[in-house]
Amino acid sequence: MGMQVDPDAIRAYVYSDEIVALVKAANEAASFLEELKGKETGAFLSETPLILVYVYTAMLESGETEPVFEEGTEPVVSEQEWATVYQQVAGILGASNAFLRPAEEDEFDRSELVTHTISEDLADVYQELRDFTTNYSRGIEEIMNDAAWELRERFNEHWGKKLLRALLAIHNLSVAGTDPTIE
Repeated sequence: MGMQVDPDAIRAYVYSDEIVALVKAANEAASFLEELKGKETGAFLSETPLILVYVYTAMLESGETEPVFEEGTEPVVSEQEWATVYQQVAGILGASNAFLRPAEEDEFDRSELVTHTISEDLADVYQELRDFTTNYSRGIEEIMNDAAWELRERFNEHWGKKLLRALLAIHNLSVAGTDPTIE
């Protein structure tokens, strides 16, 4: 067991307007990324930023909690589901999927640029959001609480940066008027 938490405090947190809004945003974003088949590039470039900003804002407004359990919630998204999102985004963006970014502190020589893909960042964000919404939807308040705590921790560690990196790359494609269907 993690910390001793007042069940009323957990209930108030997991059903707060902010967490309910986060669940809605996370579910809409995950569903959007699951339903990309046949999506036109222009529609993807115009809709994705709205969804990413919605999730990011909801995350910032969601508040803090502490975990109840030590072991964490169950991962839900399979490698195949992750790969499907990755492949769908890569297919929509074509050659424009890849972009250069500075190396992170733990990568290579920090003065180097690293080739990265929008599809990898969005698939990673998808995995975090779908794991969260699935665990939250189980309806067990302690698990709902811990799913929100984990989402916040992982947001701070990595997926918040990935969301922003994908958003910036998509923004740059949109502003440049890039047509990914042309090599």
